[in-house]
Amino acid sequence: MNPKAIIEEILDTAQKLSLEKDRIRAIFQKSGVTLDGGMKVSAIAGDPMAVLKTLMDNLAEMAVVKISAKQIIRKVGINI
Repeated sequence: MNPKAIIEEILDTAQKLSLEKDRIRAIFQKSGVTLDGGMKVSAIAGDPMAVLKTLMDNLAEMAVVKISAKQIIRKVGINI
């Protein structure tokens, strides 16, 4: 699974776990992930692996989402 697909899966999971769409959008934007109006990934700024690491750091604001994101990353064999 490529980093963009992982980021998309984390976004989907975040939307299922939290009703705070604006907060989710802000965290992803701060991490370098541009979302379109439908809360889908439209662009990733720079190296996708670096963006994924930054996203994981920024998800500390939403503990439940971060735990789920770690599980997604481990499932594909990436260690961040």
